[in-house]
Amino acid sequence: MCLAQAADIFGTGLVAGAFIMGAFAVHAAAGGLEVWPHIALRQELIRRLQRFLPPLMLLPIPASIVAPTFCWTSVSWLPDLLGCALSLGTIGITVAVNGPLNRLFASWSPSTLPQDWERYVRRWNAAHSIRMAASVGAFACAILAAT
Repeated sequence: MCLAQAADIFGTGLVAGAFIMGAFAVHAAAGGLEVWPHIALRQELIRRLQRFLPPLMLLPIPASIVAPTFCWTSVSWLPDLLGCALSLGTIGITVAVNGPLNRLFASWSPSTLPQDWERYVRRWNAAHSIRMAASVGAFACAILAAT
């Protein structure tokens, strides 16, 4: 396996794992909290994850483009191309939906919390579920492309 394909598998695997943990553990647990602890937890997650998750989300894009060029004997083009598209979709959902909602959540305080705050959380969770599925698909494609 060449370095580019290993980077693709590494990046997609970490992103998929982070999104799975978020969906099935962290955000599910947050849903059981009272209103303000729920929002405070989301704000803290946003603050911490915004530092390292974006570079991990970007890593598979150049890796999946470089891999077929430099590893042409060990990379299958079709799953690699599909994985790249799914990784781009993951980023697109983040930029279009989750990122703007994260900025909105980060601006809330107990005195500025909108009455329909749960509607925004449901929208974020729905977009997160879609990008989680896309990231798992990208990870599966990265593995399949290397076989």
